[in-house]
Amino acid sequence: MERKKIEMCREGDRLIIGESPKLIVNLDSQENYIQVEGRLRPYYREVALSKDLLEGKRANVLESALNYYYDQACRIAEGMLVAEAYRKK
Repeated sequence: MERKKIEMCREGDRLIIGESPKLIVNLDSQENYIQVEGRLRPYYREVALSKDLLEGKRANVLESALNYYYDQACRIAEGMLVAEAYRKK
C-alpha cells in the first residue's frame, strides 16, 4: 500500500504539515499547534527536524519524520474531536 505524500510548507520559522488537520510547528520556540476544524490546539510534543533535512538533504528521512509526526498529530486531533463530541452528549 502506497502512502499519500504529506504536504509541508515553510512560512518563516513555522512549518505547516498536512492539510486537515494541520500540524503547525514553530522551529524556533517549539510552540506547536494542531489546527483542526478551524481551531488551534496546543501540541505539546517536540518536533525535531534538522536544518539539513529542511534544506532537502535526505528526502527519505524527512518523509519518514513527517509521517511520524503527522500520524501522531492526527491521532491527537481525532481524540480531541471524540472527546468534544462525548462532552456534548
